[in-house]
Amino acid sequence: MRFESVTAHKFGPFRDETLNFGPGMNVVYGRNEAGKSSWHAALYAGLCGLRRGKGAAPKAERHFAESHKPWGIDEWEVGATIELADGRRVELRHDLAGKVDSSALDTSVANRDYASEIIFDGAPDGSRWLGLNRRSFLSTACVRQADILKVRDNPESLQEDMQRAAATAGADATAAAALQRLGEYLKERVGSKRAPTKPLVKTGRDVATARDVLGAAREAHADYVGRRARVEELERAVKDARSRVEAMQAVLAEAEADAFADRLRDVEALSEQFTEGAPHPPPDGGELERRVTEALTTWGNLPVLQELTGPSARELAERIDRLQREVLAARAVVAEAGAEETERRVDRALELKTLFPTGAPRISAAEEVHANQIRDALQEWASLPTLPAPVGPSVEELEQALTSFDRRRQPDPESSRSRRPQSWLAMSVIAALGGVAIALLLPDYGVAGLILAVGGAVGALSLRLAGPRPDANIALALDVKRDGLAQQLRARRSEQASYDAGLRRRNDVIERLRALAELDEEEVVAPDALAQRIRGRQETWRREREAADGLAPQWDELQGLLGGVSVDDLVAEAGRLHAEADRIIGSSDQVRLAELRTKELTGSDLAEIERQADEQRRALEEQRAERLAAEDRQRRDTERIEAATERLREAAAQIGVTDDDADGLASGLAEWRDGRVRILAEAGQRGESWDRLQQLLGERTLDEFAAEAERRRAGAVRLLDGVAARTLAEVREGQPTGEMLIDLQSRAESAREEWLSARGRLAEREKHLPSVADAEDSLAAAEREQARIARLKATLDSTIDFLEQAQERVLRDIAPILTSTVLEWLPRVTQGRYTGCRIDPESLLVEVRTTGGRWRRAELLSHGTAEQVYLLLRFALSRHLTREGETCPLILDDVVGASDAERKRTVLRTLRSLGESTQVILFTHEDDVRDWAKRNLEAPNHRLIELAGPRPETGGLPAT
Repeated sequence: MRFESVTAHKFGPFRDETLNFGPGMNVVYGRNEAGKSSWHAALYAGLCGLRRGKGAAPKAERHFAESHKPWGIDEWEVGATIELADGRRVELRHDLAGKVDSSALDTSVANRDYASEIIFDGAPDGSRWLGLNRRSFLSTACVRQADILKVRDNPESLQEDMQRAAATAGADATAAAALQRLGEYLKERVGSKRAPTKPLVKTGRDVATARDVLGAAREAHADYVGRRARVEELERAVKDARSRVEAMQAVLAEAEADAFADRLRDVEALSEQFTEGAPHPPPDGGELERRVTEALTTWGNLPVLQELTGPSARELAERIDRLQREVLAARAVVAEAGAEETERRVDRALELKTLFPTGAPRISAAEEVHANQIRDALQEWASLPTLPAPVGPSVEELEQALTSFDRRRQPDPESSRSRRPQSWLAMSVIAALGGVAIALLLPDYGVAGLILAVGGAVGALSLRLAGPRPDANIALALDVKRDGLAQQLRARRSEQASYDAGLRRRNDVIERLRALAELDEEEVVAPDALAQRIRGRQETWRREREAADGLAPQWDELQGLLGGVSVDDLVAEAGRLHAEADRIIGSSDQVRLAELRTKELTGSDLAEIERQADEQRRALEEQRAERLAAEDRQRRDTERIEAATERLREAAAQIGVTDDDADGLASGLAEWRDGRVRILAEAGQRGESWDRLQQLLGERTLDEFAAEAERRRAGAVRLLDGVAARTLAEVREGQPTGEMLIDLQSRAESAREEWLSARGRLAEREKHLPSVADAEDSLAAAEREQARIARLKATLDSTIDFLEQAQERVLRDIAPILTSTVLEWLPRVTQGRYTGCRIDPESLLVEVRTTGGRWRRAELLSHGTAEQVYLLLRFALSRHLTREGETCPLILDDVVGASDAERKRTVLRTLRSLGESTQVILFTHEDDVRDWAKRNLEAPNHRLIELAGPRPETGGLPAT
């Protein structure tokens, strides 16, 4: 399959716009907001459409609609023209808004509509011709920007998508579909322990319920027997309670008759005291008696007047005021002295300020740092050693000599015999001279230099004395000569390196000196002159510092006088202190002020005076408060005595008692009140006896009262005759009372109600008593159904286990295929850094092997490498899952953004190679990818498509 074109009828920002593609690699270039992501989404939607299933749309589908549906209109349409491997040319059109008017017309066969043949999730899906569906196509062949980010942020999400694609599409769909159907059958007809409404749990609940019902039936029968025995027991208790109530009523009636007889005797005795009728009432004197009693009570509760001694409250207030004026005088003296002292500080500060017209004499911290830098630079310049220039052959000359020597080691056979002695002699002489130079110039290599010199000398003498030697001697001499040259070269390199390091250090110090001297870049100054100039600056700074240190005491004195404020502030403070002192002097005692001025008070003296005055003031205020309270109490007590005396006189005048003394009046009133109390007490006793008689008789006469006593006696006898003697004796031993009778009657009534209630419940329970036999039959039926469901679950579990094992074998077969496909391109894409690959058959987790043999998880690699590995895995999945005979196009959105320049070119070359057999559509915003496409993509198989500038905001999200 390949895309010929895609048409955005009404999609995102586009209206009836079309992109045409070549059969190979297509690069679609556009800057930000040119519409790349919208065209990428249009390709996917033009082939696969959107689902038309029931229920709410998934979150991803809602996000797709929010991102690409046009604004302000209800229409949303997209189409694509594709060519299948069998030659059919199909025009797909999808109504994404209404999801109704969708078609798949074969233009090569009279516009035949294939829409009904590629339905998936209720809507036509062109990826079905590939053996995929819109979900698996998105997980394998359609790579969006969000998917590339998921590789970095959450690689598990991409693995889950690819695993779902492997499990639900392609050639392995049979086992997966069978597992799905078996799982659905197991879920519906059996269920699991977590499905409360399915047969597995339901039959278990039915068995448990049947067991509970049987247990409840048996418990109900046992409860019925116990309840019946309880009813019989309650009936006996009711009869016993009734007999005890009757016995207690008889005993209480007998006791009441005896008590009534005693009252009859009391009535007869009281009636003999009032043969003439009711007693006369006592004389009334209630209001007068009340007044006398109140006057005596008030007089008896009067307090004793206390005589007041010591100074009065007014005198104490005058003392406090005088003490305050004395404190003000002390404050005035101290304030006046403080103002004068501040004025002296102002004069001294103004005098010292003239020494510092420019401020503090201190050296700033920046100047200190600069001086330290100058000192360090001069010390380092003085410590630099002398650098003698290297003498003798340079490193380049020695290297050239060694190279030339090696080239001459293989002479021409015809001329070697004639040249060998002369060459040997020349090399011996050079070796001897080089050894002497090394020993003299490089003491560290003196031993090696001497060895080289001795070897050269021996070689020269041997030629002079012995003449021509065999070839072996010549070769040995040449080796010694070469070693000498190599040793000399190493020595010269070490010497040159030491010289270069010392020169760099010297230049660094000079640069520091130039920076400290603040020279222009063009100004040329000899290093020694530069150091001398900086020493002059150092000496100037030293003299300035000594001068500043000489003025430091005066500066410190000035700062001490100012106390952190300016001179103007100090002058203002002196004026304020003078004004404050004048104010206090005006409010103080002038006599005391004159006395204190002679004593020269200090601040501590003032504090002590204020402390003592405060203590005296508090003591005087406490005395004044106590004296005020005492004077107030004395005034109130005097008023009370006068009022009480007046009440005594008024009460005495009413009863005729006269006396000039208040105590005499009180004695006369007391005697009158005591006589009145005796008269009232005698009258009260007779009244109480009369009231007692009337209370006993009530509304009856004496004869009627006697008849009532006889009637009660007869009733008690009748009750006693109706009770068993034994019960009567038991009740009498308990000494019953009326409350006991009421309690016993209440308990008897409660026992009767409990008996009646229990008898009613027993009758009702008997009507609804469950059958134990029926419950046993129900339990047996539920256990049979549970056993059947258990056998069915075991059968389905075994079948599913067999199919899962088969599917696992399929996944194991997938892994080598995917691995081989990834390995076909992995070394090329990663430039040979990773040469091995293995894929987990279940999780599709990818691991790669470095050239050193170490395995690493792909998602733990760099962002760009992880994207490249998973891009290859997607291609491998799309190739394996696609139906045989078809090829799956790859739609890629900015998949090379995280690659460096070299790997980016490698990935692009790889995609171009894939484009020879598979259509590749790559969206990008990178200029170097566009430039590469211009150089490497040739029409008509390959194509570069350049989009226009930013799209207008006519709908959907802004184009990207």
